[in-house]
Amino acid sequence: IVTGTGTGTASVSYTVAGCSVTKPVTVIAAPPGITPGSSTVCAGATTTLTNATSGGTWTSSNTSVATVVAGTGVVSGVAAGIVTITYTTGTCFVTATVTVNPLPSAITPSTGVGLCVGATAVLADATPGGTWSSGSPAIATVGSSGTVTGISSGTATISYTVSGCAATKTVTVLTTPTAISPSSPV
Repeated sequence: IVTGTGTGTASVSYTVAGCSVTKPVTVIAAPPGITPGSSTVCAGATTTLTNATSGGTWTSSNTSVATVVAGTGVVSGVAAGIVTITYTTGTCFVTATVTVNPLPSAITPSTGVGLCVGATAVLADATPGGTWSSGSPAIATVGSSGTVTGISSGTATISYTVSGCAATKTVTVLTTPTAISPSSPV
């Protein structure tokens, strides 16, 4: 068993009864460790891994969980699971583990949601354990149970996030009409 301790070429000999055979062995530098963009990625999303040694090739241990573009290190999450991404230069390689988290179920109702200022609508998601948030709380807020309240006219993106992965729904808040006139009896 030959173990490389530094870069360069060494002669390895095998001797029996005074006779020997010699073999040159070249030790090349291993690439430095992989620098992760993120060690987790959502299904359908990407993260970029990098390595300071150029010219290597990226591979995935399981392309049904995550794929990687051979020349760029861009990892695309395919399905929930854990995958080993390998960066190889020559005969040397380094690895990184990437966890792919699943997306939550689609938010219901499946149709667009519209409500007036001051009105509420209830959204739901079948995936347990998530948190609700509004991308524009000045337009619409959302409570911990998925109840959306219209604050001012416009559109807001409501997100339901589980393990860093989110399902989203666009909510349109409409201005409440002014009072009908005349206000006196006819």
